[in-house]
Amino acid sequence: MRPTGARPDAPEVFIARRAHSKADTDYFGIGFENYEWFVDSTVGTVIKATFDRTDVVQTLTNSGYERAGDYRGYVVYARSDVPRRVAVGEGILAWTNAYIHDRPHLEALVDAGAGDRPRYHEQNTRFDRLTTAAGGNGQLLVNTDIRDPTGRPAMIADTFRFDDDAAYQVVYYHYANDRVPTKSALQKALQKDDYRYTSEAETFDVQLADQLATVETRVPFTGEREISPQYDLPQVTWGGQYDQADTSVTFRHEAGESVPAARLYYDVDSPDDVGEIETQPLWSDRDTVSSGTEATIDLGDYPNATSVSLVYSIGGTHFHVLFELELHGGADD
Repeated sequence: MRPTGARPDAPEVFIARRAHSKADTDYFGIGFENYEWFVDSTVGTVIKATFDRTDVVQTLTNSGYERAGDYRGYVVYARSDVPRRVAVGEGILAWTNAYIHDRPHLEALVDAGAGDRPRYHEQNTRFDRLTTAAGGNGQLLVNTDIRDPTGRPAMIADTFRFDDDAAYQVVYYHYANDRVPTKSALQKALQKDDYRYTSEAETFDVQLADQLATVETRVPFTGEREISPQYDLPQVTWGGQYDQADTSVTFRHEAGESVPAARLYYDVDSPDDVGEIETQPLWSDRDTVSSGTEATIDLGDYPNATSVSLVYSIGGTHFHVLFELELHGGADD
């Protein structure tokens, strides 16, 4: 992803993906829109940007991170409430978060950047062909184990590009030799199963070449000048502390953008309500939540609580979990 500035006139799914990537990343004193590129994976996130290492280190130490050594020329910082680690290099940040990343591994990210770990496109010719076809668009999502609209297993690359008048969502599917659908089968399936395409899409152009299918849809710009509040998500480093003796959890805004207090809630999770979100006001006594602001939640009425989440919502069914504190911990590799 090349974050740049927000595009309020872009298709909704493009705006949503950018917003969620921004909100899921800690604040390092750079600003999401200033990243040159942003790569997220199951093992961690890598960010390229122009920054002063001293400023980034100062932001980290002021927001609860502590020095945790060095690795291959990178300075490493960590925090343990939700296990997170960041390696600060020259123009590069590598970051892992045990809540966001399935298999966090900071050293693997740095090693790959140094060329000492094989990269997936070098080992898998299907993946190499898929990502070569997708190219260097402003937003690219890749999934190596998914099903296409016909139900066939495929690797997928989902991209967006723009010209002066419209946005183009282009999705590439790469199949194993014996699982390639016909063009007509894919066209027919798209009329029933277009869930991954932006809601504004009406028609699809389908091309098929050997094992690679390309589906493209054109969406005119909306004309919107401001991002909808539901996607105006903040980039913040959040902190949390569980006091077992007092049966309470404290959330703290450590660093980053200010947030309207009326959009922040908490949700207590227990074995009885897994998957349910019940938003409860958190900072009802103030208008804005900014660096240094904290709130404490009494868990006395929740004896079976397993985690507590900080939730962003503008009401209705919309919400995004900004931060979750498990009451029994987690770990980075």
